[in-house]
Amino acid sequence: MAFSMLCWKNINSLDNSFDGAEIACGGRGALWRRRVLRPGAGFLLLCLVGFVPGAMASSATITDAHAEVREDMVYLDVDLKLAFDPEMVEAMQNAIPINLTLQAVIDEPRDWWMARTIAADDRHYRLEFHALSKTWLVTDVLEHEARSYSTLDGALRSMQRVRAWPICSAQRLVAPAHLVGRVRMVLDINKLPLPLRFPALFDSRWTLSSNWFLWSVPQS
Repeated sequence: MAFSMLCWKNINSLDNSFDGAEIACGGRGALWRRRVLRPGAGFLLLCLVGFVPGAMASSATITDAHAEVREDMVYLDVDLKLAFDPEMVEAMQNAIPINLTLQAVIDEPRDWWMARTIAADDRHYRLEFHALSKTWLVTDVLEHEARSYSTLDGALRSMQRVRAWPICSAQRLVAPAHLVGRVRMVLDINKLPLPLRFPALFDSRWTLSSNWFLWSVPQS
């Protein structure tokens, strides 16, 4: 999912969110939606209730990233913050998992040409709610492990601190070229049920994607 861009100076201003039109839906309409959205009724109505003005926005924000070379590997530490809108939480409580991807890229900027990608790696997470046990399950695909939490806050905290993520072999770093790393968290829209993909693109309650965060690439 990595890509290069023509203008390196604007790389940190990228934003995958879109501002969509808002349609008021309140009063009895909101009450009817709450009554219908119970286990078994599910996600088909979530995208039909409209974009409510003043709704809380979901967000992902990278707060820090640091890399170092150990044993001929580039390891990246990432700190981030995640916030879920109540509608997204309600969707998970109706058996809809949320898939998130942490993307890391190492680029070599070049004058008057596209930056050259030196290395790229993705880390995938799946967050879901188990109705029978009333627990939240976080699956880290890279580490092939799943952990359960009694609260959503606990599950989110486990995803907000990534340590010793192997990005690439140090031999792939081009010395003495100037290299720049970037990382971001995005919602995997393609893994959502089809009726939810449109809100995930245009509704701030679903646009759970961060800007690119730049980090320094260590010397090999």
